[in-house]
Amino acid sequence: RSVLKSRGVHGSFLARPSRKNQGDFSLSVRVGELVTHIRIQNTGDFYDLYGGEKFATLSELVEYYTAENGILQDKDGTIIELKYPFNCSDPTTERWYHGHLSGPNAEKLLWERDEPGTFLVRESLSKPGDFVLSVLTEEKSKASSGGRRVSHIKIMCQNDRYTVGGTEMFDTLADLMEHYKRKGIEEMSGTWVHLKQPYFSTRVNAADIDSRVRLLDQMAERENEGDKKTKAGFWEEFDTLQKQETKNKLQESGDPKVYIACQGCLATTVNDFWQMVWQERTRVIVMTTREVEKGRNKCVPYWPEMQGSKEVGPYVVTCVSERDATDYKIRVMDISPLDQSDSVRTIWHYQYLSWPDHGVPEEPGGVLSFLTQVNTKQAEFANAGPMIIHCSAGIGRTGTIVVIDMIIKTIDTKGLDCDIDIQKSIQMVRDQRSGMVQTEAQYKFIYLAVSEYIEASKTYNKRERRKTERETEKREREVR
Repeated sequence: RSVLKSRGVHGSFLARPSRKNQGDFSLSVRVGELVTHIRIQNTGDFYDLYGGEKFATLSELVEYYTAENGILQDKDGTIIELKYPFNCSDPTTERWYHGHLSGPNAEKLLWERDEPGTFLVRESLSKPGDFVLSVLTEEKSKASSGGRRVSHIKIMCQNDRYTVGGTEMFDTLADLMEHYKRKGIEEMSGTWVHLKQPYFSTRVNAADIDSRVRLLDQMAERENEGDKKTKAGFWEEFDTLQKQETKNKLQESGDPKVYIACQGCLATTVNDFWQMVWQERTRVIVMTTREVEKGRNKCVPYWPEMQGSKEVGPYVVTCVSERDATDYKIRVMDISPLDQSDSVRTIWHYQYLSWPDHGVPEEPGGVLSFLTQVNTKQAEFANAGPMIIHCSAGIGRTGTIVVIDMIIKTIDTKGLDCDIDIQKSIQMVRDQRSGMVQTEAQYKFIYLAVSEYIEASKTYNKRERRKTERETEKREREVR
């Protein structure tokens, strides 16, 4: 209850073994500011909510109600929404552990890597509390896919110790894996499976991102001291991303935020740019470059001088005001069609000035503050189209800003407990605009920005909780 209240949001939920009935589970759900509990029956043959639909596994039951196929109601008739699964602590911080990953998805990841001996560990979806070791073997699969066979080996958790069967028991998952990396595992058929290289997960619980950043930093430092040829830390993750094909589209979750990412204007594209602003009903433009940097033209000034007007194709743009803020400049402009001068839209133009030509800002605070201002303005327009974000080429700084903003939106929606995956988020935006996020420095900057945002959110949440507790105590004293 306490973790759902402190780190969850409305719709966060978790399932835990029932204390009263062995084998049963209790489903705890955050409903507004309260937490409600629902009993899940385990008959040994199926799971159900004491009547209603029956399910072979606990995860199938949860998926059914999460997809809003069935309606859950409290005793007083309150509708209970299952939206965001609450992540209990992972049993290990090892990066070969992938948490809630299905067998078919594990196979897909391993087939894409196509290196025999690649392995990962995941939760057992059919038996909560147990795990599965998935390994890509040398053998060809008999299935129609034609890829190599993936071996799925059960890891059972008994009295807080781990085993794949037989007499050998281990205190931790990491100990078990170290043992079988040296020895190999013999399958029931007599075939030996060898564990050669881990498939690292880039998924991380948002609240734990700070420890992931420290881990990746330490790995990079060790690599600098040792063999220069090995790839470690942020570079290893970014390098893997560079080698991936972007044809694997991620499923959009919830309410995806929409952006228009484009290159900075050339002299020949200014009219087209403003045509797009009008056509897409954009109200906020984010520019992350100066017009000229180190003597090179990055983007032509596509706006008029202060208080001036400029004809751009069939439209006229007027610069109403211009002011300097910390790290950025704000221009307010009006655009209207030449043949409908009474049809005017106000456009807010934010130009971020503190992003160095090569590299990234020294710390992410300025970018986070800038994004807060930009999003606050975007929210003021009820029917606004997507914000336009551009730099010079429209992929490096633009991609970095878009991915940071997308992940922050996910955290704001789902709470600090949600899973985030920076590498897969970049993959998703690259599927729509090739080359987004160009350098390892930009990749690392996204991690640092998200980490700083989460730490600030934790501090804010603690302050708000203390404030609520003080107000409650005050009211209780007044009642007494």
